[in-house]
Amino acid sequence: MSSNIDTLIKMANDISDFFNADPDKTLAAEGVRNHISRNWELRMRQMIVEHLNNHGGEGLSILAKSAIGQLTF
Repeated sequence: MSSNIDTLIKMANDISDFFNADPDKTLAAEGVRNHISRNWELRMRQMIVEHLNNHGGEGLSILAKSAIGQLTF
């Protein structure tokens, strides 16, 4: 993996760690998705979705995978 995707994976996992405190994992995933949608550039969102779709989201937490799978452009 390139260092760019490694950085995005770390960022997504860090965001997921914050929202994972919510016992309702559906709401937690929504929080992660909303955060990424609002704060990441389109190019960044496209790269992380491509990583999920083409590489199974290797390195991403379960919550991050769930949230990224819900991203729309």
